[in-house]
Amino acid sequence: MTVEVNGRSLDGPTRPGQCLRTYLRERGLLGVRKGCDAGDCGACTVHVDGVPVHSCVFPAFRAVGRRVTTIEGLARDGHPHPVQRRFLDAQGFQCGFCTPGFVMTAAGLDTAAGLAGTPPEELRRLFKGNLCRCTGYRAIEDALRGVRHVERPQAGTAVGRSPGAPAGPGIVTGTARYTLDLDVPGLLHMKLLRSPHAHARVLAIDTHEALRVPGVRLVLTHEDAPPRLYSSALHESVDDDPADTRLLDDVVRHVGQRVAAVVADTVSAAEEGCRRLAVTYEVLPAVTDPEAATAPCAPVVHDKDPVTSRIARPRDNVVAELHAGVGDVDAGLRSADAVYENTFHTRRVQHASLETHGAIGWLDADPATGAERLVIRSSTQAPFLTRRALCALFDLPPDRVRVVTARLGGGFGGKQEMLVEDVVALAVLRSRAPVSLEFTRAEQFTAATTRHPFTVTVTAGARHDGTLTALKLHVVADTGAYGNHGPGVLLHGCGESVALYRCPNKRTDARSVYTHTVPSGAFRGYGLGQVTFAVESALDELARRLRLDPLTLRERNLIRPGDDLVAPGDTEHDLHLGGYGLDQCLRVVRAAGSSPAEPAPPGWLVGDGAA
Repeated sequence: MTVEVNGRSLDGPTRPGQCLRTYLRERGLLGVRKGCDAGDCGACTVHVDGVPVHSCVFPAFRAVGRRVTTIEGLARDGHPHPVQRRFLDAQGFQCGFCTPGFVMTAAGLDTAAGLAGTPPEELRRLFKGNLCRCTGYRAIEDALRGVRHVERPQAGTAVGRSPGAPAGPGIVTGTARYTLDLDVPGLLHMKLLRSPHAHARVLAIDTHEALRVPGVRLVLTHEDAPPRLYSSALHESVDDDPADTRLLDDVVRHVGQRVAAVVADTVSAAEEGCRRLAVTYEVLPAVTDPEAATAPCAPVVHDKDPVTSRIARPRDNVVAELHAGVGDVDAGLRSADAVYENTFHTRRVQHASLETHGAIGWLDADPATGAERLVIRSSTQAPFLTRRALCALFDLPPDRVRVVTARLGGGFGGKQEMLVEDVVALAVLRSRAPVSLEFTRAEQFTAATTRHPFTVTVTAGARHDGTLTALKLHVVADTGAYGNHGPGVLLHGCGESVALYRCPNKRTDARSVYTHTVPSGAFRGYGLGQVTFAVESALDELARRLRLDPLTLRERNLIRPGDDLVAPGDTEHDLHLGGYGLDQCLRVVRAAGSSPAEPAPPGWLVGDGAA
């Protein structure tokens, strides 16, 4: 078959069921991205006879005899398309993974003069098939409307001007390269068999039928994995996190945990190999509620030595805890003119970076010494810490391991984890061949980490004038089946959320608890969003009881220059506040609220809030 792509003919048959996205990428058109493979995100948008389509749900054989245009073919005679120019002028991107899809959708509209006059609701309708995780869409909307944020200076006149992101031209033309945008000869593909049970012991794995699938090269189980326990979290200090994870384990602790890995010539063969694996499980009792997890006789998630595992209380399912305070909270509450107490809940949230977790690994020779070297090209936010973790896991010296990070298609803390690199490294070392692993969008929700769910009870007391007399927190964080980032998220969330306020009496009792659910991990804010939400909500309600403006209550209690930043659990108050402008910020907010830039429409009720 022949397909006309970007003005030239591409020959070669399609595979049964193949989508246009994989057909194009296999022919080097890597600006066609994969974000979902379900027609949801629009990162793979191309034009077919001038009409934007999601190529991941467009059968490749239907492109025969039609004109296909990808982001690489949008420019003409070396000049960028007007839409590409507008995205550069407005800096309408961050990670850029979704940008080719937005550009192709916009270029498929009649946008010679931009979309400056398009009503917001119509703009949202036109681009409902394109998702962006990074920007909040404001920069993209500016690009579509032709708003310019970047000056294009002449040579030698750049002082005081913004030249834009250096990677911008590559992003808008689809030539920026992400983790899996690499052609590796002889590349094998890995898929993972995942647990259907929240808690179970793996008694046996029969691999015979899987190995009979044409193209399957290797099956890895817990019998092939190093016995060492580690944490998937990546911190400068290894002691920050519990050692509770094994690369492939004979005990699974959440639905979606990896049980075995199949390496094959193609993704489809690896998937079929996973379906042919026969696993015998002994299903064990599970606990999925963090409050129930600490009750007597609750199922134990990790029965490990607390010293070597760095788990605070394994038998009680507590990975980390904080019990500390300053002053006398009970006395402070008794002296208050108003007290407010309530419990707040935050839920599990997935990072949803448009580029899913993925890595490619291979063996090469160190140019300096000629010694064999393991190379991992990974979508990670911490390549040096990943290298250190792989060296420890496989007993390799640092000069035998190299971790390379290309452009990252979004991270938000979710890629401060080692979720794919370890199993790819094991497969490379066993197969002696290059191996690739890429999570599906579904796997991002069932096998990657999430934001920690928190339950926070806040008790706050204040005098009539709004001066705080006591602030007490009771916090339970659900770290899921593994404690990666559990201690750090708990301590940061509890400490910094109350250190902002001057209060003589503070108390925090907090614990991070194991459950048989998908592991939590690092996420933007690192625990502060969850606890600050509760503290700030409680202060609003306390102000309401005192009949005070919430801004007034905050202004009265903010730490001031010269204060120590004191939080429960601090052992050394060695950080002193010189100035940070929050008092000035609140004055600006107050002024903006008293004289809004635009009056409310007639008949509207207007409210305001601050936190």
